[in-house]
Amino acid sequence: MEKERIAHEEEEKERVERMKKIKEQFTDPNSQWEKDKTDIQNEAMREKAIEKAKAEAAAKEAKLEKESEAAPKEATRESKVESKAESKADTKVPAKAQ
Repeated sequence: MEKERIAHEEEEKERVERMKKIKEQFTDPNSQWEKDKTDIQNEAMREKAIEKAKAEAAAKEAKLEKESEAAPKEATRESKVESKAESKADTKVPAKAQ
């Protein structure tokens, strides 16, 4: 009976030591999962920010192109209006002088 008890205690000690070694080798995977999840979310947010910045830059560029195309047309219109006003003013001044 004593031999059985000693054998049982040794088996229990071996089992506890094995479990301890296993726990040391294999840490809790939940913390690693959380870390990986956070890393993936951060990377996704960075990619979104980069895509958003590219889209904004493209929109600004398109807006500038439209404005640069519209500016010469408006300048031409304004110069025509100014030249007409100047020509009318020029024609009136000599008429008053006579």
